Amino acid sequence: MNLLLRNTLLAGCSLLLLGGCSAKIANYDAIEAEARRDAALADESAARTIQQAQSRVELGRSENLAYYAPRHLALAEKQLLKAQDMLAAGEKDNAVKTMAMTSQKTLDAGLAIKKDILRQLKPAFDHREVLKSIGADQYFPAAYAETEASLTAVMSLLEDLQTVKADAAQKQLLADMHQVEADTIEYIQLKAVKDHLQQIEDKGAPSVAPLSWQTAQKALLQAQALISKTPRARGAIAKATVAATRAAQHAEVITDLTNQILAADKSDAEALALKMERWLYKISVALKHDDIRHLPPDQQSAEYAQAIEELLRNR
Repeated sequence: MNLLLRNTLLAGCSLLLLGGCSAKIANYDAIEAEARRDAALADESAARTIQQAQSRVELGRSENLAYYAPRHLALAEKQLLKAQDMLAAGEKDNAVKTMAMTSQKTLDAGLAIKKDILRQLKPAFDHREVLKSIGADQYFPAAYAETEASLTAVMSLLEDLQTVKADAAQKQLLADMHQVEADTIEYIQLKAVKDHLQQIEDKGAPSVAPLSWQTAQKALLQAQALISKTPRARGAIAKATVAATRAAQHAEVITDLTNQILAADKSDAEALALKMERWLYKISVALKHDDIRHLPPDQQSAEYAQAIEELLRNR
């Protein structure tokens, strides 16, 4: 085989390799053209160009391009290996330098993409840190994993320079992250309330104490709505949680008392009434009030309330 034919075939093989790679990353033609131009102008040996490409690839690995721009890193590594093989095979310096320089340029494009990803996807990365800080990955691992997969997909769009699609995808991702955040906060804040309400429901609260039960349900729904809308409103959420907790506790008290009344037979009825009377009488004793147990309970409570008000005024 004559020298001209051999060089022609080598050049053709290099073009096929680079052309095959061009489908893997965006703007490959520009990267290749710049590499060819710089290789032709570079006043250095092929071995030196390969060393520089090796340094760039190592930098790409340390910059975690395997996460931010995996196709660029993989292609740069492949190009570097090809350049090393070409040097070992004794191919022309210019062809070797072109391949090594293409590896460098591909890696540099990946680093630029990482920079753009960190800038354009800052809202998503910031939101991910919030999810981690509240333990969303532990409370809702499947949903959290879905947001991670979506984030990777958005980064892939940016690696392909599809910025319009990436912007739209990030908006949806942020909405999904908001839902995971709200679900996590609701679980942390309201799981105990929900469990308590389930216990009360098992006692028959919806039927024996419907008003108290409905009040408790309403308080829970209000807390859920607040968390769904503003999961980071800690103060307001804390107050709503306390309100829901107390409403559930009140529903249980009324349910228990109602069940006790409903379960009492004629022989127990008076004992139950006297027990309730004693509850009021303890207040009378504490206030050093006259014994007014001959009055109806509502009148007793009214007099005790008035006595407390007078006591507070005279402090």
